[in-house]
Amino acid sequence: MAQIRGRDLSAPVQTITLGGRQYSAVYNNRCARICEDVYEQHYGKDLGYGQILGQLAKGKYAAIMAILYAAIVAGGCEMSFEAFDALFSLESIEGMRDLIVQAVEKSLPDAGEQARENPREAPGTGV
Repeated sequence: MAQIRGRDLSAPVQTITLGGRQYSAVYNNRCARICEDVYEQHYGKDLGYGQILGQLAKGKYAAIMAILYAAIVAGGCEMSFEAFDALFSLESIEGMRDLIVQAVEKSLPDAGEQARENPREAPGTGV
């Protein structure tokens, strides 16, 4: 997996509804940092954002929660992870997993852009 750098992230914004209230979900550098903090502080795992995205791709519930929580906090929501945990369920947000995957994909650089920035590096190899 190619190394993901904070400066490689753009900031797609989506609106989601959770517990009957709408929140802006922002997938930016702050979201990535918060997501890593959630994994360390609440799950006891020291994972980088790229590793968490790998867990998301596998459909891991912890990754879905961490990324969505981080996105709404990055979007301006002031909610504790415990309060979010009490409100959250996969059924509470229609198409939620697809929504997160699409937003995260939009935030990453495309392969052509990365190849232009790192011409010696084979795409997707990190070498």
